[in-house]
Amino acid sequence: MSKKVFVLVHDYWHHDDSIKPMMDYLFNTDYEVTFTKNPNDYFNGQFDLFLSFKDPIENDQIPTPIWCDEKWTEKFLNDVQNGMGTIMLHASLTDYTENHAILTNVVRSNFISHPEQCPLTVKPIAEHPIIEGIGKFTFPDFDEHYVMKMIPNADTTILAETVSKNGVQPAVWIHTYGKGKICCIVPAHTTQNLTCEPFVKLVKNAIDWV
Repeated sequence: MSKKVFVLVHDYWHHDDSIKPMMDYLFNTDYEVTFTKNPNDYFNGQFDLFLSFKDPIENDQIPTPIWCDEKWTEKFLNDVQNGMGTIMLHASLTDYTENHAILTNVVRSNFISHPEQCPLTVKPIAEHPIIEGIGKFTFPDFDEHYVMKMIPNADTTILAETVSKNGVQPAVWIHTYGKGKICCIVPAHTTQNLTCEPFVKLVKNAIDWV
């Protein structure tokens, strides 16, 4: 039986057409993929795997209400607790309101800012199936070096860091929430970087693990 996958994309800064090409690298016919801009499509079924690239803020007006309201968040957290594998990528790690339940339970790190796009390297710092076979690599295109502040005393394990002229930041971390496994991956912003070989392998490893 094929695994059901929900892939949530698109906001003002990260358009769906920049992410869509990555899907051909990640999923074969073993997966039934729902690729959508609309968070409410999540109410249409139950899923084995959830990937989000979507910023909680969909437009460029800050402050603005986030789309993951109480009803949506309740279903999402319940599904994760019941074993849905979850991968949060790039913009989906940003812009939550303080103490939002997805921030504290799933992301467990606060996005601070990012400098101008620059050369960016991913450096594994631990042994784990998600980074098995992946050495230190630099993205082919400039990328956004997100500044992330891990929530103090959060139960999570950092597997890799991002390195640039602007310093060192956490890049990949994992934890569980109930029965659900969660992997947070900070890069990447551009299609060229999303589809580069080592990054695709990293995300595929994460899919297998969660």
